[in-house]
Amino acid sequence: MRRLVLAWLLLSGTGWAQHPDDVFVGQKAPELKDGDAWINSKPLKLEQLRGKVVLVDFWAWDCPFCAQAMPHVKELYDKYAKDGLVIIGVHTPRIDYEKDIPKIKEAVVKKGIKYPVVVDNKYQIWSDYLCNTWPSHFVVDQEGVIQLSHSGTERYEDTEKVIQRLLAKGSGK
Repeated sequence: MRRLVLAWLLLSGTGWAQHPDDVFVGQKAPELKDGDAWINSKPLKLEQLRGKVVLVDFWAWDCPFCAQAMPHVKELYDKYAKDGLVIIGVHTPRIDYEKDIPKIKEAVVKKGIKYPVVVDNKYQIWSDYLCNTWPSHFVVDQEGVIQLSHSGTERYEDTEKVIQRLLAKGSGK
């Protein structure tokens, strides 16, 4: 009987996260600290974004894994911003030279990033989200609760499905 209950919990998506990365699912997303600078936006707070689906994308401009994930993040922005998705890039440097704000601004332009980016040179937001890998992504629902978290590359389809589900829920579809 206990195995049956365990199998049901695992298959139904209740009780435990579906993927080992999803340890933060169901937790309230930490509020965004002000950071060192904001690019493409005035400072934003998750509290003011209630009612929106938010993807928090931790990246660094000279990180090869971030470069691999960036086209997928930009594609999500292009596809779903009109439906209410907000993406906030959190630029957290891996190496000291990545802290240079003019170079970060140049990278944002060069990479064609249109969404807001907060510069987190002091690792405050990074620490609040308990990040340890570039890139890291968190999908936050309309009530400010994390619905997907993952570190590294891949899981692009999972991320998009969660975003689609949350956007459909918010529009009453």
